[in-house]
Amino acid sequence: MSRFSPLTSNELELVLQWRNQPHIRQNMHSQDEITWVQHEAWFDALKNDESRCFFVFYQNDRPIGVLNFSEHQSTPYTLEWGCYIGEDDVWPGSGLLLEIAALQYALELKGAAVLYAEVLSFNKSVIKLHTLFQYTPLEDGREFKRDGEKHVVKRFEYKREQWQRNKPKVLSRLPKQISAAANFIQFDL
Repeated sequence: MSRFSPLTSNELELVLQWRNQPHIRQNMHSQDEITWVQHEAWFDALKNDESRCFFVFYQNDRPIGVLNFSEHQSTPYTLEWGCYIGEDDVWPGSGLLLEIAALQYALELKGAAVLYAEVLSFNKSVIKLHTLFQYTPLEDGREFKRDGEKHVVKRFEYKREQWQRNKPKVLSRLPKQISAAANFIQFDL
């Protein structure tokens, strides 16, 4: 079973370890290592901000990653999302399950009109996942430099009606075990 549970202080140390892993930091807007003080301040702000939610992703009751949402600043009824897997030994297809869970939570459980995502242009695996799931690509976002090279923020959206229409087709193209596992995604709300 894939279960998503709100972040509590019990998982705080583990999530900090994940956030500071090089393979996770390299795909974030800021690559700076996060201190415990910064992490605690982030968690305190998160607890007091109803526009954001942060879930720990559990597989068979083992925490393996995170899924987070925030209300999009400039577009009503739009949730922006992000995720990462912090553990190495996870089920094959865990990234696919995160995609499904994000779409189900935002567009089905929360009733958002649009799910919005930003991906750094060099994060090819996530861009490939969004393409597989038939996200609509938007105009590129801002340019930035990293290690002397120019990159852009790739922007995507998925409308609720689009997901309702595409869901059966998208799930049918995934490996059978992933399509089956999609029926066992649970959010502890």
